[in-house]
Amino acid sequence: MYRRTWQTLPRAEGLVMARATPLREVLAVGVRTARLNLGLRQEDAATRLRSLGLTSWIRGTVAQAEVGARRLTLEELMVLAIAYETTPVGLVAGEDGALVELTPDAQITVADLRALLSNQPVSVQPRARRKGVAEAARERLKVGQARSGEASDADRHAARRLGMSLEEATAAAFKRWGRTLAEERDRRLAERAAELSPRQLQALRGHTTRELIVELAGDQPVRSHPDRPVETRAPRR
Repeated sequence: MYRRTWQTLPRAEGLVMARATPLREVLAVGVRTARLNLGLRQEDAATRLRSLGLTSWIRGTVAQAEVGARRLTLEELMVLAIAYETTPVGLVAGEDGALVELTPDAQITVADLRALLSNQPVSVQPRARRKGVAEAARERLKVGQARSGEASDADRHAARRLGMSLEEATAAAFKRWGRTLAEERDRRLAERAAELSPRQLQALRGHTTRELIVELAGDQPVRSHPDRPVETRAPRR
């Protein structure tokens, strides 16, 4: 049987490797694409999945799977492939050379992930030294600025409210959620976005941002801005 192998990568100080996408995010794109290819609404997909034994799946569960907020079990992956008239390999999205993170220390390419699901053994790619929270946050902040031209207004607002620099606030958010505050806000809103009007979504976005700032404020002692004390009480509902 053919076996894929990796060359050992040099481990130089400051080595920057391509960012690996978590497996659940790779599958999120794949399952959404497969559903859309069949012309199914999320509610229709949930009905089909329940008929195949995933009795707890509702439209919101489908939405969570499609934004990477739900980690799919092997059984769920198999049933999704059957429901969407494809194969597990067909639910793997991305270019062949893109990296997929299985665990923080195990990464493979999209091509090798497809091979693994097709009964071909593969080897994992060794990962460079693990970055600290602050270093990872700085890199995430740079990526966000490069994509949008500047940091998110929500991240800047959070930094002001917490009396932190933008980099410090990003590090705190990354430590708590593994993503920036704006990314965590959008993740939480994803499930409800389709059922809200633009005005309702804008209001909920602001409310969620305030809740996230409160969560960060309770994580660790922060330096209060002299003119903007941190609010630690929960927002009114």
